[in-house]
Amino acid sequence: MSATATAPAPVAAAPEPKGKSKKLLIVIVVGVLVLGGAGYWFFLRPSGDTAAAKVPVPGKVADLEPLTLNLADGRFLKVGLSLQLSADASAGHGADEFNGAKARDAAIQIFGQRTYAQLLAPKGREAARKALDTEVKHRYEGEVLKVYLTEFVMQ
Repeated sequence: MSATATAPAPVAAAPEPKGKSKKLLIVIVVGVLVLGGAGYWFFLRPSGDTAAAKVPVPGKVADLEPLTLNLADGRFLKVGLSLQLSADASAGHGADEFNGAKARDAAIQIFGQRTYAQLLAPKGREAARKALDTEVKHRYEGEVLKVYLTEFVMQ
């Protein structure tokens, strides 16, 4: 043979058929979409319970007798309370028959711990009102929607 003989060309690997790589890509994409949908369904979708949760409907307002109590520093507070009842609570016993003992007790506990100076400041009065609102709602277990201070006199 001659020195000028050409070297044989390297044999290229046989190319994979295009159909197999496309099928593999489609299977991977479909698998990712299925896993993503399943992840959304299990972790992120809104639960049906929140849609079914009842929004409380306001009923009557129960006015309680004004309450006079001692503040922590020896001064006096006269406070009037009105309670916004839910419609269910109003239907059960009406605003006239509503027992306000739990609300009055909560007012004595909340306001009796405060001083004149604390309640004189608007932020202090608002903090006490919010604490009373939270405590009354807790004690009446959903029967009271809101607590209103209808009278607030300190001496």
